[in-house]
Amino acid sequence: MSALMEFDAAGHMKSSRMTSGVIRSAERMTYTNVNKVIEGDPEMTKRYASLVPRFREMKELALLLNARRNQHGSIDFDLPEPVIEFDEEQRMTNITRSERNIAHRLIEEFMLAANRAVAGYLLKRGIESLHRVHEKPDARKVLEFEELARAFGYSLGVENLHQREVAVRHGRVPAPAKAGRPDSYGHGRERGMRVALPGGELRITPQHYQRLIRKVIGKPEERIVSYLMLRSLKQARYAAEPLGHFALGFDEYTHFTSPIRRYPDLIVHRILKWALDHPNDVPASSKTHVAASPGSESTLYSHRNLEEIATETSEAERRANGAERELMDWKTAQFMEEHLGEEYDGLIISVQKYGCFVELFEVFVEGLLPVGALEEFAGTRCVLRERDHAIVALPGGGGRRAPGARRSRGAKPRQLEWHLGDKVRVRAERIDPMRKRVEFALVAQP
Repeated sequence: MSALMEFDAAGHMKSSRMTSGVIRSAERMTYTNVNKVIEGDPEMTKRYASLVPRFREMKELALLLNARRNQHGSIDFDLPEPVIEFDEEQRMTNITRSERNIAHRLIEEFMLAANRAVAGYLLKRGIESLHRVHEKPDARKVLEFEELARAFGYSLGVENLHQREVAVRHGRVPAPAKAGRPDSYGHGRERGMRVALPGGELRITPQHYQRLIRKVIGKPEERIVSYLMLRSLKQARYAAEPLGHFALGFDEYTHFTSPIRRYPDLIVHRILKWALDHPNDVPASSKTHVAASPGSESTLYSHRNLEEIATETSEAERRANGAERELMDWKTAQFMEEHLGEEYDGLIISVQKYGCFVELFEVFVEGLLPVGALEEFAGTRCVLRERDHAIVALPGGGGRRAPGARRSRGAKPRQLEWHLGDKVRVRAERIDPMRKRVEFALVAQP
């Protein structure tokens, strides 16, 4: 199935047409070579001379489509993914960050346009289909993000974003620590438990995220803030209702472009085939289910069928993503096992009660810096300070002094703290075989 679209000079879609078709490849190319052609590489330009004008037109259109998406608030985090490099003998040599060049963006823009065109066509025909939906974030998640982003001086700028505290009947919590004495936590009378809940309706749009992304681009904290923003959003899923796509800023959206590798796309292809085979028909009821006739792939699904398919495919997608992460964790652990004892510079990207997660600069590897390693470095107990999500060393321990550092007589020692975005020097210490994760020891910090 093909979606044929016509755009004007401003990137507006003037018309679209759905039809059956056969793909006839003019060349077998890679993203790398297409990028070289677009960037004017002499060798690739000569090799694909007959296609160069078309690629330049495609780049121009892709940039127009991207600009229009940005105008409507579409969010683009551009977060890298790990890429494992192998030598000729299939041994891992490095783990690097993926790169998105103009060739990747070109295909992405065209796929987004085709997916949206198909969704709009089926909605206009009144035909039930499978939709790719992404609902707006929960107020609680947005509040959590605001709390963390405040440490970097950022905010989404959502108006009337506040929370209310509600007392929990029969709930008790330990006494809070006294000012300047974090070791006094829990020493004293217990207090009544109160929980924070969002207050009022959340009026948030994709533009709130988009504006903040523009502010952090190129800043040292870009990676951290983008990661925190992504965590505040809901996961996209499949649904039988057109609920819109928050992150893309689309009112209607589906998955159509990958029927070979994604089952939901195949469902949409079957429905689209039925629509094209019956150009003047409108399903009598949402309960209607028309099975494919012999020799035909066109199918019309009932609303209940689509709900079941949406639930199953969404769950299957979660399982597949989990399996992919597990495989990457396993291969990463194997790679780092060959580099135990080596030192790396890294960035703290998450702080938990049990330690900090550190992302290395030299290789794209994430591992745990356990609180035990921090305590060993500091020579004292370390605890999570919840108000600013930092791990702090309690006073009273000997601590460590940076090499060559001097302390004047009577000077108060600087309290050791570890925050989101801090740079640290770590050593690959061990591999946790159960979690397939590398654990670090702290060597130094600025």
